[in-house]
Amino acid sequence: MSENMALLILSWQVACLFHETETDKLLPGSTSATEAESDTLDLIHDELTPDVSWDDFNASYASFSSAKDRTAACVNVLKKSTAEFQSKVLESMLRVAAASREDDNENNVSPEEMDFIQQVRSALE
Repeated sequence: MSENMALLILSWQVACLFHETETDKLLPGSTSATEAESDTLDLIHDELTPDVSWDDFNASYASFSSAKDRTAACVNVLKKSTAEFQSKVLESMLRVAAASREDDNENNVSPEEMDFIQQVRSALE
């Protein structure tokens, strides 16, 4: 897995976290990811990871048996990255988290999303 793939996967993992309620329109067939989060991931892809194909992303994302395994694999790749790139990953995760409001949270980033981002940050230290 490339660093760019890990960035996209972790950013999308934020959108896929479970929430009690969503205030934005969900993607068709999704229980948690919103159209706004998907649009934000598209922007991140275009800005930072245009070399990653969506087909490769989908195959890589689905190749893991659990979110925990997916996250661990991404963190292992990113531990070898520069601090600057790791910061880009965390910023991208925050951008996706801030794209929609879950559980009527006033600042758009739900506690679940912030906890996940903090877990990844801690794992990269």
